Amino acid sequence: MAKFQYRLQKVLNMRLKREDNLKLELADVKRVEQAEKDALEDLKGREQQSQKSMNDQLAAGRTADVQMSNDYLNSLKEKIAVQEKKWKAAQARVMEVDAAYKKAQRDSEVVKKHKSKMHERWLAEEKRLEALRLDEMAGNMYLAKQRRRLADEEEEAEYNERREAEEQAAAMLAESSWMQGFLQTAQQEAERINTEWGR
Repeated sequence: MAKFQYRLQKVLNMRLKREDNLKLELADVKRVEQAEKDALEDLKGREQQSQKSMNDQLAAGRTADVQMSNDYLNSLKEKIAVQEKKWKAAQARVMEVDAAYKKAQRDSEVVKKHKSKMHERWLAEEKRLEALRLDEMAGNMYLAKQRRRLADEEEEAEYNERREAEEQAAAMLAESSWMQGFLQTAQQEAERINTEWGR
């Protein structure tokens, strides 16, 4: 049986490769997004810690320390605002790559389904051709059997004709022998009669 060859296999390979590349890229951008989220949570945790520390300093009446803590908190808030933007940009990138990956999956799936349909058609055609080959073989076998039967019948008819001819020849030979015997006897009788009359 011939091997199935899909004429759009190169297209399918390209789409599968694109899908794989986007899958890897999606994993990368998700790692980056998680790292940005972790950095943001770390900054927020440091902000909470600094706020608590500043509240403790206020309660203790250490105003110089409170001013430094307030400056540090303002700096953290700026960093948090910058980090939130980075995190949102990373989230947007994840959504963008995820959408491209899902589209690539759909594109690959379309070609996979087409390949599957073409393979089914190919199998049906191969089955049909195999049935034709089997029918042809059966027809050839039937014809060969018919030819053999006719040859056997001809051979038997020829044998019967030969046997009949041999039987007829044997009968004619027997009749001829009888005839010769009869003629010889008649000739001897005629000679005897002639001899008796000639006396």
